[in-house]
Formats: sequence, C-alpha cells, structure tokens
Amino acid sequence: GVWESVAMLGSNTRFYKRDEGDSLYRRSLYTFWKRAAPPASMQIFNAPTREHATVRRERTNTPLQALVTMNDTQFVEAARFLAQEALTEAVPDFGSRLDYMTVRLLSREFDDAERSVANNSYTDFVAHYEADGESAAKLLATGEHPLDEELPTTELAAWTMMANQLMNLDEALNK
Repeated sequence: GVWESVAMLGSNTRFYKRDEGDSLYRRSLYTFWKRAAPPASMQIFNAPTREHATVRRERTNTPLQALVTMNDTQFVEAARFLAQEALTEAVPDFGSRLDYMTVRLLSREFDDAERSVANNSYTDFVAHYEADGESAAKLLATGEHPLDEELPTTELAAWTMMANQLMNLDEALNK
C-alpha cells in the first residue's frame, strides 16, 4: 500500500501486484523502484538512492535487517528451499547437511566451535517442532514454491530454521 499513497492518481504503477508461479521467481531478480518510495527492504539494507552513482555500497548490519532476513516471505522461502536441497542432496547426517548449506551461503565449512553452536540450535529447533507440529506446518507453508511432501515435517522445519539462521549471519549478508 506504500505506492498507492505516493503515486499520482492516473499512474499505471499505482497498485502493486506480485507475480505468481515461475514469474514470481523471475521478478525477484528485478526490482521496480519508485523515486518517492523505494522498496522497503532495499531501504532497510541501505541501498543507495538513484540520485548519483555509487561505486561501493555501505556495509551495515542492523536489527531491522535481521527482521527482514528472518521474517520476509522471500527469505523464509529461500531458506526452506535450501533446507529441502540439503535434505535431498547431501549425505543424510547432520555434518554433511550443514556443510552443504554453509558452503553455498558462506563458501566455507564451519569449524568445530561453529559446528557445535549449529548442532545445539538444530537440536532446539527439532525439539520445538516436535512439540508444536502446527508451528512447523505454518513455517513450511510460507511462500509459493511447492513443498516436498516426502520429507518429514519436523526435520524440514528444523533445517529451514537452520538455513534461515545461517542466511542471517553477518558473514552471509556483508561479505
């Protein structure tokens, strides 16, 4: 609704309609930008204005950025997709699946200390989703990409949160 309030009444871009299906993912590569109201997530990530060229973007990491990466549908759906891939493509053990995700997000594997923290988080996620299956189903329903129904709900939800947590690391966002 942000663009409705700043657009001229006769503007053909006054009302935003999100694409669906394959076009939804194509559109995530492109962003429609209005001068008076740039996309909110781009502002939160300190995207430069279009008033002048920018050679290097400012590197920041704020609590608002964490809210976007941990709650925005696009990020949650991306985390679910990465979790599905890790569960189907990697050797079925914690270390291999974690490595699958960290290599894709950080271009490296975790060291022993980081692996221990990740293992504790994963254990907590599994316990949470085993106790609250409704919450797991709600998480996995986020986004439009088809859910792999053959994967165990609790495990997929736990790995989705692991991927989401990894995507929120400063190293993934800024480096």
